[in-house]
Amino acid sequence: MSLHTELPAPTTTPVADLGSENISTREIDRRKMAHDASHYLMIPEAVATPRTAEEVAALLRRSRELGIPATFRSGGTSLSGQSQSDSLLINTRQHFRGIEVLDGGARVRVQPGATVRAVNSRLAAHGHKLGPDPASEIACTIGGVVANNSSGMACGTEFNTYRTLESMVLVLASGTVIDTAAPDAETKLRTLEPELFDGLLRLRGRIIANPHSVATIERLFSMKNTMGYGLNSFLDYENPVDILTHLMIGSEGTLGFVAEATFRTVPALPKVATGLMFFDSLDRAASALPDLVASGLATIELMDATSLRVAAADPTAPAELRGLDISDHAALLVEHQARTAEELAEKRDSSRALYESLPLAAPLP
Repeated sequence: MSLHTELPAPTTTPVADLGSENISTREIDRRKMAHDASHYLMIPEAVATPRTAEEVAALLRRSRELGIPATFRSGGTSLSGQSQSDSLLINTRQHFRGIEVLDGGARVRVQPGATVRAVNSRLAAHGHKLGPDPASEIACTIGGVVANNSSGMACGTEFNTYRTLESMVLVLASGTVIDTAAPDAETKLRTLEPELFDGLLRLRGRIIANPHSVATIERLFSMKNTMGYGLNSFLDYENPVDILTHLMIGSEGTLGFVAEATFRTVPALPKVATGLMFFDSLDRAASALPDLVASGLATIELMDATSLRVAAADPTAPAELRGLDISDHAALLVEHQARTAEELAEKRDSSRALYESLPLAAPLP
């Protein structure tokens, strides 16, 4: 059983037969969407700019009937080209930008076209932020964050998209719209998508009954893992609605469209102390990680020798880096975060003995 119904065989029907007023086949619109942050170039046959989940549902139903592949695009920050298409490209960046702060900032309801920066700006007044903290937060959008199970340097496996997403409004390939937070969500999924509902239960039963499958999933998802479907949802949840919700995270648009996502937020810690630790080998840097992780650092980011050479070419780089004769070196970018200056000072003081015990290749800036 597949989690999505097979598309009909491709036809020669033009995209104009999709019949939506929000579809453009103008060359300027098509070429404008031919690029993302990757090195690929694909010119879509048409670009759709739906305004509502219902319009997306209608597009998916009709494109499925006509055998026209549909691809979603939001921020376009992907380095892998998954927001490109040579068929129908559905632009969700233009109209799906809603942000609603809930429970004094403890939760937030967001549409897929809103950027991470915009969401965090709204949450900042409440002392909260999103758990996922991708480096491209100024441009990347919630649609991509959910589709790729985005994490970032500071969120690890505890505050990534999978762990902090509470519910979503999703549109399946059939055009079915489900609000997974609604009291009747399970009944609606069972009634409108019985094959999918039963298939999810069967898959879960097969996985649970196979100790090797369980052990493999537990091992793969005990570490930072943002690749592909979140198969750990079959272990973490029993209800097909909850399983489907969390399978959507990381599915890169292959299972449907996330029209709205509600996140549990995390406290925004305003005080930060950052340092760069240089080691003369990658092995020594890796060997220091267990103790550094145990010390409570908010961020630990590895930089290899190539990364260090690039960074050293920046005239604003720390003097310690610019003066380093880089060969097989590696570095760890570490960061403490705290609510107050006093708390930050305590964390720095408690880590000093550990830092001094490490075989650093240069003084800690």
